[in-house]
Amino acid sequence: MKATLLSAAVLFACAGSALGQADMTVRIAPVDSDTDRFGIIATFNADLPAGYTSLACVWSDTNFEITGDGSSITIDAASASPGYSSFLFGDPQITNGSTASFIGIQPGGGLGSPDPSNPLQVVEFDYAGDIARLDLTLVGQNSFLPIGNPGVFPGSALFLYQDVAGNPGGYSFEVLIVPAPATLALAPAILNAARRRRK
Repeated sequence: MKATLLSAAVLFACAGSALGQADMTVRIAPVDSDTDRFGIIATFNADLPAGYTSLACVWSDTNFEITGDGSSITIDAASASPGYSSFLFGDPQITNGSTASFIGIQPGGGLGSPDPSNPLQVVEFDYAGDIARLDLTLVGQNSFLPIGNPGVFPGSALFLYQDVAGNPGGYSFEVLIVPAPATLALAPAILNAARRRRK
């Protein structure tokens, strides 16, 4: 029982964390009321680098793994942001199983059409396992793409959250797992049970 209460406390603390502590926040949350389907939403919280005037893509080189409790994880390729499909790089590379992975590039300039949405709906996935065991890890190079004023600061450039070797880049990121509605509904009962045990 103690382990269950501890897991719940960690889960709710994570869900209640303030957004915007890092330069990019990756939020994983249930889609509507379907607790087995989750969306991955990226938000750019930082100021644009000096000389750049707009955000072409919150998460341009997008490379991550999703893990859980060993249950099957299925990333829905059709739900991916259209910006990840380009004539140069093709569609995102997706693998599914007990560990799922996503590799997609939103190229700028004449190489493709990035998605400037902030927040950016990256993709959705299905997972029926323990939400407390759900996790997302960045792998290899992950970046964002700003655009400069062509007359003053031409073109676009990549700025890194993480480099190809997995080392921290110049911009930070955080991952927040938001529990399913059914799990949130249990929160008062779990907390009351914990209070009763302490008395």
